[in-house]
Amino acid sequence: MTRNIVEKTKERYLDSERRHQEILEVAIRLFNDKGYTGATTAEIARNAGISEPILYKHFENKKALFQECYQSITRELFAAYRLVYKANPGDEIAYLKGVTDVYIDFVRNNPDKSMFLAHLLSYKNDPDFKDDFRKLMADSIRTVEKVIRSAQQKGLLKTKIKARFMAAFFVGNYFLALAIKDFVPDEEFNGDDFFELIRMSTDI
Repeated sequence: MTRNIVEKTKERYLDSERRHQEILEVAIRLFNDKGYTGATTAEIARNAGISEPILYKHFENKKALFQECYQSITRELFAAYRLVYKANPGDEIAYLKGVTDVYIDFVRNNPDKSMFLAHLLSYKNDPDFKDDFRKLMADSIRTVEKVIRSAQQKGLLKTKIKARFMAAFFVGNYFLALAIKDFVPDEEFNGDDFFELIRMSTDI
C-alpha cells in the first residue's frame, strides 16, 4: 500500500513537471510571436491544452511565467557552460571555443528559446524586466571576463583590448549568431568559423 502511494505521488509529480515544461514551451513560442503584451495567459493555456486556472497553479501571473521562460533558458545555457568549463580545466582558450560551440549549437537546435533571449533585448528598459536582463548580461560577462583575465595573466592573450570590453564583445556574439543563422548555408554556420571571427576581432 505504501509503495503504491509513493509511486502515485511520484507519477503526479512527474506529470506536473511535464505539464510545467509544456506550458513554458508554448509560452516561449507565443511570447516570441506576439510579445509580452500581446500574448495572453488564456491563449497560452489554450495552446497548452489546459485551462487558465491550471496555468495559474503553475505560475502566479503572466509576469512570473515570462520570467520563468527566460530563467529556464538561461539555466540550460549556463549548465552547458559549466560542462565546457569542467571539460577544459585550466585551458582558457579551449573554454572560450567551447562556449562558442554552445552558442552555435543552441541557436541551431533551439530556435524558439534562442529567439526568446533576443527578444529580451527589447525589454532592457522595461521597469518590470530590465533588472532581469541586466543580471543575465552581467553574470555572463563577469564569467567570461574572469577567464579572459586568467588567460592574460598566463600570457595567452596579448592584446590592448580591455578584458571587460572583450568579455562583453564575446557574450554579445550570441546575438550575432542568432542574427546571421538564416543568412548563411548550414555547413558554414559552425563553431569553428564563428570562433575564428572572434579570434580575429580580439586577438584571442
